[in-house]
Amino acid sequence: MLPGRAFVLSLIPAALSCAPPPQKEASNTTSTYPFVKLGSDDPSDPATIGYYINHFSLNTNNLTRSMDFYTRIFGLRHMFTYYLTEHLSVTYLGHSQGGRNGSAYQTTEELIRNQQNSGGLIELVYFNMTSIGGKPIPGPDKRTSTFSHVGIVVPDPVATQARLEEFGVTIYKKLGAPMPMDGPIGSPFSLGDATNLSPEAFKAIQEQMGLLNRMTIFAADPDGNMLEIQSSTQPISLG
Repeated sequence: MLPGRAFVLSLIPAALSCAPPPQKEASNTTSTYPFVKLGSDDPSDPATIGYYINHFSLNTNNLTRSMDFYTRIFGLRHMFTYYLTEHLSVTYLGHSQGGRNGSAYQTTEELIRNQQNSGGLIELVYFNMTSIGGKPIPGPDKRTSTFSHVGIVVPDPVATQARLEEFGVTIYKKLGAPMPMDGPIGSPFSLGDATNLSPEAFKAIQEQMGLLNRMTIFAADPDGNMLEIQSSTQPISLG
């Protein structure tokens, strides 16, 4: 027997690391915010069977620095670096794909062999002649594109936050803290221009973003790419 829609809706706060639970799915005539609209059970086009997101790519200003950040702090493995020319290289990083509990170790050879059957890989593209006006490529914290953030799931956010602090990582929002009002995720949370919103509409956004991200950590990688770090378990409480 499949779980009812009410049960599925009850899982949403855990999936988003947020509180409180959303309202039931809104009808066609009412919209009581916040609410969740579940996707349909319609199957995907059969022509797309086997499609999945394999990796995302980040341009980096310093390959050594970025590799050190993702491997040392978040435990990704260096799979390979392909040096196309003396100026251009492509690097792949990834976690072991055999299990999410750390029990399925894979050698580098195995990681590469399973590359096209893996998910969540990071590709770092490094062009050592790249600059814009003689300056490093600006990161998305300057809101230069539609890129939002890299989502990372960890088993213990408290320990992870302490680890980020230990390594001197830039943290924009800590566990349990309100959404900041300045900086790259400040007003209006780097979503766009809110100057045309009424004070009431903007306040509603502030409140809901604060609730949604109460137990989320927002940090930055060395190039300014935003990292959203969430718990792999139920939302935790700081007391």
